[in-house]
Amino acid sequence: MDLKDVLFNRTPLPTLNRGLDASALRQKAIADNIANAQTPGYKRKLVTFESRLSKAMEGSEGELLRTQPEHLRKTSNAGKIHPQMEIADDRIHGPGSEELNMEREMADLAQTQLQYEAEAKLAYRHFDLLKMAIRGSR
Repeated sequence: MDLKDVLFNRTPLPTLNRGLDASALRQKAIADNIANAQTPGYKRKLVTFESRLSKAMEGSEGELLRTQPEHLRKTSNAGKIHPQMEIADDRIHGPGSEELNMEREMADLAQTQLQYEAEAKLAYRHFDLLKMAIRGSR
């Protein structure tokens, strides 16, 4: 068994990493939307991640991984889900999703920033826990 797998892949870190990637990509999409607000025919960009992440987490319930006889836990494919930038489509993303609304873009930008900061803090805390486990608690 690989040390990286033991230390990182069985923690929330891969999922947090994908969440940080999604937030960064979403910030880029919002910046593109704001920059092209006056461009005729421009279609709004958005990032899909959370719905696919939820589906991956729901689908992980059947697979069990046992590393120690006394341990039993569920594995997850959540860390394998990657964010994707898409062009908004009213048929898929709901009515009005293609329209560029500056207030919505600014609100989305603020929400994305808060989400990024929260995910970064969680990742930092997990690294602190790993560091404390390696060094021993003091």
